[in-house]
Amino acid sequence: MMDTVRAATVQRLLLFVPARRNWSGAGRNAFTTATELAYLALPAEGAAIAGRAALGQMPRARSVDLVFDFLDVHTAAVEAPRLNEAKLRLALPNLLEERLLVDPGDCHFAYRLAEPGTGGAAGRLGVAAITRTTLTRVLEAAAQAQLPVRAAYSEMHLIPPPSGATASARVAAGRVLVRTGTDQACIFDLETGAAAALHLAKAQYAIGRLRTYGGGSEKLAAVTAPLGISCEDAHADADSGAIDTAVNLLQGQYSSAGNSGVLAHLLSRAAHKGTWKAPAAWVGAWALISIAGLNAYWIKLEGQNQDLRQSMRHAFRDAFPAEPTIIDEVAQAQRLVANLRARAGQASPDDFSVLNTQALQLLSSAPVGIVTAIEYADRSYRIHFRPGSVDNAELRNALQGRALAQGLALRFEPDGSVLLAPGGG
Repeated sequence: MMDTVRAATVQRLLLFVPARRNWSGAGRNAFTTATELAYLALPAEGAAIAGRAALGQMPRARSVDLVFDFLDVHTAAVEAPRLNEAKLRLALPNLLEERLLVDPGDCHFAYRLAEPGTGGAAGRLGVAAITRTTLTRVLEAAAQAQLPVRAAYSEMHLIPPPSGATASARVAAGRVLVRTGTDQACIFDLETGAAAALHLAKAQYAIGRLRTYGGGSEKLAAVTAPLGISCEDAHADADSGAIDTAVNLLQGQYSSAGNSGVLAHLLSRAAHKGTWKAPAAWVGAWALISIAGLNAYWIKLEGQNQDLRQSMRHAFRDAFPAEPTIIDEVAQAQRLVANLRARAGQASPDDFSVLNTQALQLLSSAPVGIVTAIEYADRSYRIHFRPGSVDNAELRNALQGRALAQGLALRFEPDGSVLLAPGGG
């Protein structure tokens, strides 16, 4: 039977995580893929199959539920204010602080989500809390075992809440778990203390009938008969309807639908089964095609640049055949044209006299006394202003507008000076 379950893919697999106090080892070695767990396989059709195996040797399943020990998960119903999800998660530690035996800062909190469209959660809210260390280590080990974890909750949610005088009980590993409310339950040893616990439960919750799950109904009936509580065997290990209403611990940063959860799952699969090879091959092919395309485009642009430079050299030679050496066609052409204009008595646009005249027109309506110095070197005309005098945006815009109207290129330098050059129009 065990081999048959492992060979087939079941619809749902419930993994019963051992109580945190029973873990052996320390740190990450406290819970590993070699840790043995009891499981319950729920096929699409047929009866559930119970078994026990190491975490790394579990049957294949389409979805996996982690069932934590009742004492490792604190469950409660609290009065919650009407808040959005983000603010409610921040408020949960304060709402449960007085009920927890551990530091709320070490716990992860989950709650039963409100119905969509209600504008948040208000009224009584079902809440569950578990230490982050416990939840994180189990999820890490499950990821290493390539188990598709869908949900995590307390074992209390394997059985339905009480209905009238009928309560539900689950017998497993010599313990009896009796669910006394939607978010409440009690647990006790079947061999010792069962009679006293059930007597108290009957008096407090008016229990007259127990519906038992997980077997062991005969032993439990022997205890409940003298108390006037009847027992009925449910002939099942869990109730799927009760499971679907559980407070799923995988919320917030542990959400199985979150980006980190999916990414961690994919990385785990890639690391353990070699499924990274096909994606890596596609990525490599894409990178190769991209690099080849970029190189081809660069070669094309380089050819166009060479053709343009060659045409510029021919034009320069046609205009200035006596020039012995060509180093920079543009700069040499500008210098030679300026020399020709000077010989012909024509002022060049970047001569000092021309730029100085245009600068005077440019500053004609500017505040008096803002200019401290003027420099002209290498056909560059620079105006230095008194510090802070041209910080006004209106003045800068006005100077830019006048410069464009006169065909000048005006540029404000980091030191507060202005560089003028012909060609702004």
